[in-house]
Amino acid sequence: MTSTELKHQARLQEWAGAIQDCRSSGLSVRQWCRERGTTPTTYYRWERELLSVASTTKALPETPAVAFAELPVPKQVPCNVAERSATLRMDNVSIDIYPQCGPEQLKTLVEILRTC
Repeated sequence: MTSTELKHQARLQEWAGAIQDCRSSGLSVRQWCRERGTTPTTYYRWERELLSVASTTKALPETPAVAFAELPVPKQVPCNVAERSATLRMDNVSIDIYPQCGPEQLKTLVEILRTC
């Protein structure tokens, strides 16, 4: 898709929202356009174009809006050798167990050690 086509698609989406806003505002098209500094001619041209696109494609393609969210940096928990609770050793394999290790994790670790 060319940049001109992308710009046109963006304008179509912009006007689709504007037309919905006009229809739900309770104002006449003339009043709504006057408040927004546009002309009824422009409004109806975009409305015709949207209806034309809708009739040829059956529906406007829904492009999900991209949203970004700032996530907090995970808190780093240092695991100091002095803090370990236990060390499991089987043959030449050893695993240090720390206080944060839950029962399910410990069970999984033991099962993994048995396979080594």
